[in-house]
Amino acid sequence: MPEPQTGTTAEQPDALFDRYTLPKVALGVILAASLAGTWVTATLDGTATLAGAVAKWLYLVGLGVLTGGLVWKHVFVRPADLGDDAADYCAEMYDRFDRIAAGATVVLAVSGAVVLREYVAVFGPTTALVGYAALVGALLAMALVQILGSEAVERQFRTPTGVVTLGLALAVVVATAVAEVAVTGLDPAAVVVRVLHLVAFAVWVGGAVWNIFVAVPTGQKRPTVPVVRAAGEQLERFRWAVRFVIPTLFLTGLYQAVDGLGVNAEAYLGSAVGLTVLAKVGFIGVLVVVFKLCPMWRACSPIEGVCELDELGGEGTADSDPTAGGSEVRSDD
Repeated sequence: MPEPQTGTTAEQPDALFDRYTLPKVALGVILAASLAGTWVTATLDGTATLAGAVAKWLYLVGLGVLTGGLVWKHVFVRPADLGDDAADYCAEMYDRFDRIAAGATVVLAVSGAVVLREYVAVFGPTTALVGYAALVGALLAMALVQILGSEAVERQFRTPTGVVTLGLALAVVVATAVAEVAVTGLDPAAVVVRVLHLVAFAVWVGGAVWNIFVAVPTGQKRPTVPVVRAAGEQLERFRWAVRFVIPTLFLTGLYQAVDGLGVNAEAYLGSAVGLTVLAKVGFIGVLVVVFKLCPMWRACSPIEGVCELDELGGEGTADSDPTAGGSEVRSDD
C-alpha cells in the first residue's frame, strides 16, 4: 500500500476528498424512498393528496436536514477536532451548515404550515396540537438564533443553546411520529416504530447532507493532515451511525408495511400502494449495496492509499509522524 507523502504545493483535492459519487446516489435513493413512503403513509391514513404528500415530505426532509446536521455538529464533531490545526476547518464547516440550515428552516416553516393545517383538519384545534405547533415554533426560533450567531467555533460547540436546539429538533421528530400514528389511533407499538423510523431517517439524511455538502467542500480547500484526520474521524462516527440506521429503516418500514397491508402477496402486487412498498424495499437494497461498495464506508481515511487514521499521525503518534502538522497531503495512485 502506498505511503502518504507530504508536499508543498496543492495537488488535486479530488484525490483526497471527492470520492462521493456513490454517497450522492445513496442520498438520492433515500430521498426517493422517503417520498414514496410519505405517499404510502398518507394513502393508508386516508389523507392522501399529491400536494399534501409532497408538503409533508418536504417537512420531514427539512426537519431531517436540520436534526441530522445538529447531531453531526454536536455529536460527531469532538473537542479534539477544534484544536489549532483544524479549527479553521471546523469554523468553515459550521458556517456552511448555517447556510444549509437557513434553507432547511425556511422549508420547515413553509411546509410545516401545510402539515399543521392538515393536522387541524384531522384532530381539530386541540391542546396537544397547539403544544406541537409551539414546539415547532420554538425549534424555528432557536435555529435562527444559531444561524444568526457569530460566536467563535469553540463557543458554538455543545453550548446550552446548541444543545437545546438539538433537543428541540429531536422532540419535534418524536412529536411528529406520534401525530402521524395518532391519525389512525395511538397504538404504542406503532408509535415506537414510527419514532425509530423518523429518527433514523433524520440522522441519515442530515448526516449525508453535512458529509457531502459541508465536510467535503471545506476539506477540499484545506487538504492538510490535521484536517483530513478530523474529517476522517467524523466520517467514521457517521459510518457507525449508518450501520444502525439502514437496518432500522428496513425493519421499521417492514413493520409499518405489514401493519398497513398485511402479509397477503396480492396486497402488494395488486395495488399501487403495495408496489410502492416493494419499491421502497428495493431502495433499501440499493442502499445496502452502496454501503458495501462505497470506499467511503470502509475503515479508511478519506486519503487514497491510507487505510488507518493512525497512519496520519493520530493520537499518540503526532510527535513521531513526519506528516503531522499543517503540511498538505497527497498520495500516489
